[in-house]
Amino acid sequence: MSDTPENDTFVSGKHRIVGGRYILEKQLGAGGMGTVWKASQMGVGNVVAIKFLHDALSSDPGLVKRFEQEAKVSLEVTHPGAAQLLDTGRDAKTGQLYLVFEFVDGEDLRARLNTEGAFSFDEARDIALRVGEVLAAAHARGIVHRDIKPENIRLRRDLGGTHVKVLDFGIAKFRPEANARLTADGAIAGTPGYMAPEQVRAEVIDGRADIYALGLVTYEMMTGLPAFTSTSAPALLVDQMTTQVPALSARAPGRDFPDLDVIIQKACAKDPAQRYQSAKEFVAAMKGLSPPPWSSRARAAVAPANRATPLNLAPLPQATVVPSSSKAPLVIGLLALVGVLIGGAAYGVSRLAKSSLATLAPTTDCPGSDRYKPEVRQLSNAELERRIQGSRLVPPSSAQLQVESLKATASAYDPSTRDCTYRMMLMGSVATEETTLRSMPELWGHTREVKELELLFLEMPLLQRWNVAQRKDVLAQIDSIFVATLTEKEPGDREHWQRQYYGLELTCEATDEVLEQLKTKRPKDCLNLTPR
Repeated sequence: MSDTPENDTFVSGKHRIVGGRYILEKQLGAGGMGTVWKASQMGVGNVVAIKFLHDALSSDPGLVKRFEQEAKVSLEVTHPGAAQLLDTGRDAKTGQLYLVFEFVDGEDLRARLNTEGAFSFDEARDIALRVGEVLAAAHARGIVHRDIKPENIRLRRDLGGTHVKVLDFGIAKFRPEANARLTADGAIAGTPGYMAPEQVRAEVIDGRADIYALGLVTYEMMTGLPAFTSTSAPALLVDQMTTQVPALSARAPGRDFPDLDVIIQKACAKDPAQRYQSAKEFVAAMKGLSPPPWSSRARAAVAPANRATPLNLAPLPQATVVPSSSKAPLVIGLLALVGVLIGGAAYGVSRLAKSSLATLAPTTDCPGSDRYKPEVRQLSNAELERRIQGSRLVPPSSAQLQVESLKATASAYDPSTRDCTYRMMLMGSVATEETTLRSMPELWGHTREVKELELLFLEMPLLQRWNVAQRKDVLAQIDSIFVATLTEKEPGDREHWQRQYYGLELTCEATDEVLEQLKTKRPKDCLNLTPR
């Protein structure tokens, strides 16, 4: 293999050459595990895509195993609708591992949705069928993609129609190896807007998780908007656990199609046992649809500005409305919008107050309850409700609405399954919060009390070297600019917002040594306040 520099694309005026035969031309993207380049094969001229594992990660045995597994998985998926693996290797100089894939021309489905909005019925169904067929082939070999989303579906239009390729089986797993975690303990792999509930809970998954994600992608192609529009990663995870996919007409008026609603609802059932049990079943159901009345109409354009931004697991994304006096963007609570999202579902909850939903004994053997930890299973429904109401991720008013929403949802189920449905929802909500807090160290402040955070901010070494008076002024600004503008519907709401913002400011301003001591990390989005 030829010499390759670590940081420069060129060497002495020449293109960087990898493996003695691939000439790098252009970086296509970068992610948590590495970078992807467009390249050409010397002497042949074939255009390829090369994925490099970051050199700092190539020495990590666990990540190397995960990267090598991607090669193994990709070699197994030989369907023409999946990007094909051509070669693998390790750069002799940098030690970087790399995979060489066929280069797939065109643009990803996300870009197409952003520019054109909802697809025609025929094109959306055709894409869903193509992806479903690729998944059926992969699942037949025991392979689960684990990250089906618009960004991983590549489209190219020509006179022959729309060509579809499924990209990146990079976090796929063979089911026989599913018990051997390749992610950090308790971490979850995937994209929050498309993750099945069992994936959110970091459980062992199978191909039904891919079917769930494909159902959500199909919904988005038909409406131009995602099924779940929460603006933070943890809120989306809660949606995946507790919120039903709305009817198509709820996102795209005029595109009412009950038959397709039934298919998407089944594909996206919260319980894997209630979904299509194979991608082939989903494909067959989609093929059996007759075109709806609106299928011949022009596509429904959705302006990019009106679309919800897809989220990966990222710290505290910025929100929307900021008081005019604010000096910084408002970073809202991770699940502040949950109250709005679930408030309407609380209709009729009062009639459930005396039902068995509130008293189901912890010893009840509900199907699927063994997926949860024993300490969660042994709690009564009332104790689980109190755990949710004492949530560290949402203010008390939103937490109470969440409990009411779960009761309302469960009340719609058949009486023979209602009690267990409600209990499983409660345990799922508790497990989701535990997983979120464990997998996102930047949420450290949510687990502390306001007084503790205040004292730490006044005493700990900060990057800004503010004195005590200046630090108190910054906390006062947080209270007047941010906390005072947020709704307080229940006792404890104010303390929740203080806990969030004090913790955010501390982790933004503390030194690296302090962050290491506190076992947390610096958020990407900060308030950027300064003493007055």
